[in-house]
Amino acid sequence: MPDIDFGLAYDFINPADGVPRQLRFARNWAPPGDPRVFDGTGQLVAIADDTRRADHGHTTALSAPDVHLDDVRAALRGWETWAMITDTEVNLAEVRRRIDSAGLGCLR
Repeated sequence: MPDIDFGLAYDFINPADGVPRQLRFARNWAPPGDPRVFDGTGQLVAIADDTRRADHGHTTALSAPDVHLDDVRAALRGWETWAMITDTEVNLAEVRRRIDSAGLGCLR
């Protein structure tokens, strides 16, 4: 299933562990009979993306499943400003905090 990438050129890093990750929205398929391919919902995830690491491909959920993409986009609006650590690194902990504050987190 094609995911939606957020900031593909950036490393999303949790300052607690320093692992470079990609931020993606894993989309849900539309139900049978629905003319859409995807239903507009899914889950925001961070995926370890350094092929030299043993945890390459490890996925961490940042949102609950079945959240709406528009709600995730609204929660993350402006991330290119408020979440930047350096020109190429983004604070993943801050992204998670925004998702949680919007009521979209895993423990909602």
